[in-house]
This record gives sequence, structure tokens and C-alpha cells, in this order.
Amino acid sequence: MSTGTAAEQDDHLAPWHDVRVPLDPSPLVGRADQLVTLRGTLAAARQGSGGTVLLSGEAGIGKTRLVTELLATAPPDVLVTRGQCAGSGSGPVPYAGVEGVLRDVVAVLGRADALAAAGPAADALGVIMPGLVDVRRDIDGGRGPDVLTELLTTLAGERPVLVVLEDLHWSDDVTRAVLSRLARAAATTSLCLVATYRSDDVDRRHPLRTTVGELDRSRLVTRVEVPRLDAGQVAALVRSVLDGAGTDALDANGLADLVERSEGVPFYVEELASCVDESMPASLRDVLLLRYSQLSAPAQEFCRLVAAAGARATHDVLEAVLGEEELTAAEPAAREAVDALVLVADPDGYRFRHALMREAIDDELLPTERRRLHTAYAEALAARPATVPRLAEIADHWLRARVLDRALSSAVRAALVAGYDAATSTSVALGERALDLWDVVPDAEAVTGTTHHELLLRVADAQKDATRLDRALALARQSYAEWPADDPGGRAGTLGVVALHTLRTGDPSGLALLNEAIASAPDDAATLAPLLRMQARTAMIGGRHEEAIRTADAGIEAARAVDDSASHAALLNARALASIATGDLGAIESLEESRRVAGDDWSGLSRYFANASDTRLKLGRFAEARRIAQEGADRARARGAGRVSFAMLEGNVTEALIGLGRWDEADAWYEHATTVVEPSTYAVYLAERWTWLTLWRGRTEAAQAMARRHRAVWLRHERVEMQVRSRVRGTLAELALARDDVADALDLVAPVTDPERLHGAYALPVLAVAARALARTRDAGGATDVVPFRAALDAVAFWPTHPVWAAVFDAELGDGPWSAVAAFGPDDGAPAHLRPYALWRDGQARLAAGDKSAARRSLVAAVDAGRAIGAGFVTDRAAALLADAGLTDRGRSQRSGAAVTASAGAPAARIDGLTGRERQVLDLVADGLTNGQVAERLFISRKTASVHVSAILRKLGVSSRTEAAVVARTAT
Repeated sequence: MSTGTAAEQDDHLAPWHDVRVPLDPSPLVGRADQLVTLRGTLAAARQGSGGTVLLSGEAGIGKTRLVTELLATAPPDVLVTRGQCAGSGSGPVPYAGVEGVLRDVVAVLGRADALAAAGPAADALGVIMPGLVDVRRDIDGGRGPDVLTELLTTLAGERPVLVVLEDLHWSDDVTRAVLSRLARAAATTSLCLVATYRSDDVDRRHPLRTTVGELDRSRLVTRVEVPRLDAGQVAALVRSVLDGAGTDALDANGLADLVERSEGVPFYVEELASCVDESMPASLRDVLLLRYSQLSAPAQEFCRLVAAAGARATHDVLEAVLGEEELTAAEPAAREAVDALVLVADPDGYRFRHALMREAIDDELLPTERRRLHTAYAEALAARPATVPRLAEIADHWLRARVLDRALSSAVRAALVAGYDAATSTSVALGERALDLWDVVPDAEAVTGTTHHELLLRVADAQKDATRLDRALALARQSYAEWPADDPGGRAGTLGVVALHTLRTGDPSGLALLNEAIASAPDDAATLAPLLRMQARTAMIGGRHEEAIRTADAGIEAARAVDDSASHAALLNARALASIATGDLGAIESLEESRRVAGDDWSGLSRYFANASDTRLKLGRFAEARRIAQEGADRARARGAGRVSFAMLEGNVTEALIGLGRWDEADAWYEHATTVVEPSTYAVYLAERWTWLTLWRGRTEAAQAMARRHRAVWLRHERVEMQVRSRVRGTLAELALARDDVADALDLVAPVTDPERLHGAYALPVLAVAARALARTRDAGGATDVVPFRAALDAVAFWPTHPVWAAVFDAELGDGPWSAVAAFGPDDGAPAHLRPYALWRDGQARLAAGDKSAARRSLVAAVDAGRAIGAGFVTDRAAALLADAGLTDRGRSQRSGAAVTASAGAPAARIDGLTGRERQVLDLVADGLTNGQVAERLFISRKTASVHVSAILRKLGVSSRTEAAVVARTAT
């Protein structure tokens, strides 16, 4: 929670560096290939097909030098922005990586234009750049990454934009979120993203590994590992550094010694080359301190002062630490350090030429000097407006000064404020530090103004936000154990938190804990209302509808008694959903009442829009669901809500599009959204739906890979939520059938026979898959028992879409015709994929019965219907069946599209007419890659990829990518 108004913090608005920097004085040797990649990506961005490059390498290898070269030669039409992450005692400096990027945008556009480009949520940028704009506190937190991404992509629609994010090994969660979002955006805009990190500082537990791994899997980045120089390149760099002067002093033995000592790391080469006429340093530490050791005593003292500041030392803070006169007197020493290439002078302060130098010089501080300087910095920063980065810095300085009481109090305050502003990694690190310091600080409660059990609960909440659920649960349990017995309300509320954290880990024992919390709570409406709200929602999503209704009624009474409108609206919502699930469609009006009670509270409104649209999805009213969800998403954007708010609503819009058969739009949304939503139950929804869609689009292997990656997490989340259970088990069972693992499919659908685990609308799609698995088992000679599944189907007869799914169930088992399924349409609540699927299966059945004419009609109709929505799963199989049965002819195939691929000899002949490059593109199209992904894989522009695809379609005589893919598969 940043304090102070925008007007009060204008002094923070001046950009602290000039992005379009001149060339570094050090020469660039042995980096031609890497520079070609960087410049090629920027050139592609200028043509509208951007990309992301990740530069990695060990410390001193020259990553920043490469970036400097790129920036210095960037064309004038490119908007250049640059941010640099920084580390501190509590971990990453919050927002450091993205603050510089935003400052550069504001410096170029001006405050007003930058905020206008950011849209209705522009106030969230005030958290990243304090003083830019006042931040609203009545809307979602954590909006910064989305808003900054929106700003940069908006700008990239008008001109090329180059974004540099350096030193990601020090990145916080906000910067990593921006990296993910920008990498996704870069693929379809004029945006070039370049990010760097030290590979030797990113081990398998580093959070950056997860981010980079996800970007790799999505084929969104080009990875560039910057290698060490070989002996010849070291020699060339030495000659360039010396520029002829002093080369005579470096004989063959001296050069060999320099090569060996530098180990091919350019930074070390440059430092060693600067002392060729002197004795070589004996250790790495001596190399790092080489230039520093040659400075005068005043210059060395000034360097130590700057090193203690952290990543950089601004003039205003230096002045507060030294005093105006002393800072002026130190200018000659500062200039000496700058001229010696130890420090770099920025417009508003100083930083070290290389972080390795700063680290080495910081280690040179004497204990008394360290305490004095860090105390001075802490006091100087405390006199300035409180922002998340500044509060974190203050906490770090007090810790390094070893003033433990102030280190504790500042850590507690900074952790709390960081939590308000969604700087989660900072909140976690500082909170954990406060817990570590608690026992060594006398009278810690008086120092911090809080208790240990309250602090434990705060840190647990931060850990939950960081998705470290096991740690959150452990801390919450400890808090409950310590909570005073004479505060029964507080104990009950804390036990409720323990219960929720337990459920979030996928452990259903949290239900018993929640019951215990309510039973132990005092008869106090203010305490009971939120606990009953927890229980009602938990019962509702778990499918225990009568319990949810009963609990919601009690909760509504309690909420009304204390005028708790937020709990009242949430309880009305939960009660309505539970009632609807039992078949009481009149309860839809109660959803409308929850909207009225919520008033202008966005939490209540977003819950209404999400659940009202989801209810229509389950009823098969896809157009109505889309309208409601779109209204909610539009409202979320208009009021500047956070990404999760409108991602949930856009997700429901997208599910409606799937039901309506608009699969290209749905696929594109999932590709964007699944990388910008943090791990959560909602992330499970997204990943599962995208996996299902990927399977039905015909990209079976890609869907199998997605499921393998997510299966363990999915099955953990399905333990406590019926909607997740229905979706996850249905999709995993379909994938099992696709790989002929019928036993796994039957195991996955088994819960559908247990009404306590799956019932109502959630049971119907799973029963359809179960019928397919039962039929496959029976056809293979296995024993089956259809009775419990038929009983489960009959138990759901009250649901409006029961006739549709009952027809599918019967058809799968051979007890009804597929033509009956094909006859259902949108007005019946049938999703769009059922008709092409039913037509394909009808063709199969008629072919087996020997009616080739009727089979051909059904299969050709299946191809046409499948192609219309992009259902490659059906189209490929129906076309292959036509070909195998010899049911195609050249004239008909040219009219029906995909059926052309079944013409005898046509596929191979037509593919022979393609060029080598077109064959490469066709192979990638057949694998399901988009034009942008094809371009990335083949290192060509998106426009060139599009031209190749158009040529391929023309030469093959087909009208869609799906048909081209079938040609490719048939020809191999």
C-alpha cells in the first residue's frame, strides 16, 4: 500500500537513466551470432512479427554488453524501454525490473499520454512507479503486470517497441508475471522483448525456472546462451582493450596466463588486461577489486558508500546520508571512480559498472562502517514517502546494520504493505524474516504492535498468495495452536482459515475442521457470518447441495443481523447455485438478488457474472451465457479490475464459444490466457478446458503432453470440488481412450456412479465418456456392468440437457441410433461438437451394417460439420474412414474439402508439387502450429509464413489448414 499522493511524490518521476545509451567503452568480441539473433528479432518486430529472446550466461559473460550494443544501434522509430532487476537482503527489490520500463515510457510519452494508453486500470501503475498516479484501494490488487503489459502492447500497435528486462535472476514475482505476459503479446505485435539472467544463479528451485520452462513449452522464446570466449577471442579482446598500447608488454606467456586466469569470461579479460604491465592478480576477488584498489582513499571511501546503498545510490539519498556540503566535497572522488570505470554516473545518482564489483566492494566494509552506513541509509529512506520498495530497503538496511528491533518492526510493516500491493515474493520474504527475528528481539509485541499468532496468520496468507500452500497451512496451524483461549471468536476464525488452507492443498479433512470451527465459535453473528459463508460455498462446490442451502440460510440471517452485505451477497449466490443444481431453476432469480445486494462491490458483482454465466453453460444456453459473461468482462475492464477478475469471465465467454462452435476464437484465447493466470483452482479450469479443446481440434499428442504435465495437480484439486472432478476426469478419460488405455478410462469415470462424488449436470458429460469406455471394453471381450451407470443417468433425468446426453449414452452402447444425437442442436442445449461426432459415428455404424451409400452421406457431412468448427479429431477420422472404405471420388472430394485427401494417389502427387520450404511449413501445420509458431520455428516472419500457407492450400486444392493437415497425414 503506497502512501502519499501523486502530487507529493513528483520527485520520483525523473527517469534515472538514458535508455538509448552510447556504445560501451569495452569492445564486443566473439558475439556476432548472438547479436544477429537480437537484431533479427528486433527487425521482425518492426515488421509486425515480434518475439522474445532470453540471454543467459554466467556472471561477467557480457549479457549487458550485448544489450548495450542492441540499444545503441536501435532504429529511431523504435520506442526503447529498459528495466533492471536488483537483489537485496530480503531477496529481489520489488518492482525494480518493471519500474525502469515504465519510467522510460513516461519519459517519452509524458504522464498524461502514458496513463491514457494504459486504459481504465492505469491507477495500478502507481504501485510500480510511486507518484505517477493515485492508486484506488476499492478494486483488485495485483493489477500492475496486466496493466503494464496492456500499455506496452497498446504502444506496440502504433510503433515498434523494444523492452529490455535485465538480471532476471533477481526478479520478483511481478517482473516474472510481466515477462510471461509480454512474451505472449510479443508473438502477435510489433514488440521485441529481450531478457537476461545469470544462469549460474538460477538453480532448479529458483522460481524463474518455472517461468522459463512454461515459455519454452509454449514456444514463445528464443534461448541464447552466451558462451565463454576461446583463446583466440580472448587475444582479440585483449588487443582491442589495449588498442596497441602496452601490447608489447604482453608476450606469449603473458597472454597464455591471462587466458587461463580469465577462463574466457570477458569481464575478467578486460580487468586483467588493464594491468598487463604489472603483476597479475592472484585471485578472483583481487580481479574484481583491481580497479577499486588503484583508486585514491577518498574515491575508495565513496565507492564503499555507494556499495552500501544497494543496486544504485540516488543523489537525494546520498545527500541525506552525507549532507549537502560533504556530497559536494566528494565530487572529485566520485569523478575519479567514474573515470576509472568503477562507477557509472546516472542522471540522478551512481551505480557500479558491474554488479560483481559492487558485491566485492560491499564485502570490503568493516563491521563498524557497515553498521554506520546502513543505519544512515535506513534513517534517510524513512524520512521519504513510504513505498513498497523503499520500505523493503529500510528493512534490509536495519538488518545489515544489526539493529534487530528496528529490523523486526520494519520487516513487519514492509511485509504488510507489500501484501496490500501484491508484491508477493517481498511480502513472503519479509514476513518469514520477521518470524526468524521474533525470538531474538526482547518484547517483540511492543516493538511490532502485533502478536506472534497474528503475524503467523499474515505470513500464511502471503504464502497462500505465493501458492506455497503447504507452508501456508503449516503457519496457519501454528497460529491456531498459539491463539489465546480467551479469544474464542479469534480461535474459531483462525481454525476456519486452517480449514480453507487444508482444502486448498486438496485434503478433504478440511471439511471436518470447518465444521469444528463453526461449532466452537461463540454465538456472535459477526463471527459466524464469514464462517458460514466459507462452509456454504465449500458445500456448494463439493456438491453437497442440501447442506449448502441449510448453511446459507443460517449465514444470511447472521449477515443481515450485522449488516454484512458482502457476506450476504456471497451467501445468496451460494444458496442459489446449490438450489439450481438440484433442478430448481427458479433459483436463478436468487442469483439476480445476490447481484442487487452486492451493489457496487466488485467482488460480489464478479461472483454474480461468473456464476450466472456458468449456470447457463450447464443448461446449454450458450448464447445467453456468452452475453452475461461478456457483460461482466466488459465491466471488469471498464473499472480497471485485475486480470483474474476478467480472466474468469472471459473464460466463461470462451466456454460459450466452444459450445457455439467458434473454436478458432476459443483456442486463441486459451493460448493467451493460460500463461497469465497464476497457479490456482481457476488455472486448473483453464488448463483442462484447453487440453480438451486441443484433443478435439485433432492435436492428440499435444493434448496428451498437456495432460501428462498437469494430471497430478488436477487430481489433487478434484478431491474437493465437483466441477473440477467432472471436467478433469472426463477429459483424462477421453485422452486414455485416445491412447487405447481403456482400463485407465474406466477407472477415471468410476466416480460417476457415486452420487456423493458426481451428480446433476456435472455427471452427464462424464456418463457419455463412460459409455464409450464401457462399449470399448465390451467390444474387446471384457466384462462390463452398465447397470450402475444407467442408474446414475436416470438419477439426472431432472436436468434440462438430460435428453441430449442420454441419447449419446445409448448410442455409445449401441442401444440407440447416432442419428438421434445428430438431430440435437443449440436449442436443445447440445454443444457444437456433438453433431459432427455423431455423424462420424453414424457413418461408422452404417458402414459396419453394409449401407455404404448412407455411410458416405454421414461421413461427408461429418467432415463438413467438423471442418466448420475446427474439430480435427472428427474430421481426420471421418476422412480416413471415407478413404479406407473407398467412398470418395475426385469430383465430390473437391466440393467437400477434406474428403479430397482420400482420393487414390492424390495426396502424394500434390505434396510432390510443393517446394522444400513449403513441405517444412506443411509438416508444422499438420502438427497444429499457428502461423506465428511456424514463423518462430523456421525463423521467418509471420507474413512469410502466411504466404507459404496460402500457397500450400492453393497447390493442394484445399480450403483450410485442417484439410491440408489431412493431406499431409494421408501422404505419409
